[in-house]
Amino acid sequence: MKPALKTQTDKARMTSETILHAAESVMIEAGYHNFSIRRVASAAGVTVGNLQYHFPTKDVLLKSLLDHCIGRYLKMFASIRNSAGNDPRRQFEALVKGIFEDLNSKNTTMFFPELWSLANHEASATQLMDDMYAQYRAVLKEVIKEINPKLKPSSVDRLALFISASIEGHTVFIGHGKPWQKQTKKLIKIATQSFLFAIESEEF
Repeated sequence: MKPALKTQTDKARMTSETILHAAESVMIEAGYHNFSIRRVASAAGVTVGNLQYHFPTKDVLLKSLLDHCIGRYLKMFASIRNSAGNDPRRQFEALVKGIFEDLNSKNTTMFFPELWSLANHEASATQLMDDMYAQYRAVLKEVIKEINPKLKPSSVDRLALFISASIEGHTVFIGHGKPWQKQTKKLIKIATQSFLFAIESEEF
């Protein structure tokens, strides 16, 4: 790649990342009802035209934002599993702990409920959100199958859905500044034990 072309490509990538960070900030600070191309452009310090060069429509911007978001989590999950070693049970325990603890952060506490609200009002957002969570569940399914290879694929799907929904549901209780935040450690223990019991059973 020629130096000038590489510079242009790097600049475009940096601009895209700036816009995506701004989009996430708008969703967190202003809420889904104020999530617009114009507002994101203003937060990113670019013109509407420049933003639309990278993300032509609101749906494209939202999809890119969710891809950017799940990409971070997939990297985090991979790091957690690597650090936990080869034992799938330990990997699962570490994943549950990491995901629960992430619920305590302000960004997670604010971002995902806004995303859920957006999905309740815009059909396109519903599919995008489901696609994002499917990638999250794929990681859980992989570990679940390693823990209990006897489970049917349909059982693995249901367990991954149940586990992800159970963890996400804690956001409103143990999220940043929420009343039960200090109970996170004990809730992790309860959740891990109950999830492993379900996985190691053959009744699902």
